[in-house]
Amino acid sequence: MDKKFICSNKYTISATNTIGLPVSLVDLPVEITVYGIKLFLKSSFHVSLVCINEIIRKYNVSIQDFKDSVIKDFCDFVKENDIKLLKYHNDFRFVEENDLKTIIIACKVSNLEKFFRIINKKYNLEIEYPPTHITLYILKDKLGIFLTTEDDIKNLTKPIDNPFGFLLQP
Repeated sequence: MDKKFICSNKYTISATNTIGLPVSLVDLPVEITVYGIKLFLKSSFHVSLVCINEIIRKYNVSIQDFKDSVIKDFCDFVKENDIKLLKYHNDFRFVEENDLKTIIIACKVSNLEKFFRIINKKYNLEIEYPPTHITLYILKDKLGIFLTTEDDIKNLTKPIDNPFGFLLQP
């Protein structure tokens, strides 16, 4: 998935208009099998922070130039409120939606809740704070799955044991 850097090159924006925080993970197995399904390590990793297209779709947003405004709001916000990875939770999940299957790990980031409070107020929305996570494994030649609400976590995921036998550190 093509991404370009924004906000002084610290964050990314994807082709699906998702603002991401790139993260580095090393020494993970290149493939794992869960529920008899072989999944492959992604080539790069990020925390999806603001899934703009999903927000527009789920909240029926019709505000003109919403995407560009939110990107500008985000870049202005992070000038004073750095959003960074604080910790990985020992919470791994198998995710399944239609023909897509992935493995994620839940994580915690700084200041994102504050950003959502600001954009909810500015645009008169009630966007739910997203369940922050990193997609680790996907099916070969497939994409990840958007998980932007607690309902997505409840309906699309199943907890799995830590597949590594060690805890990830930021």
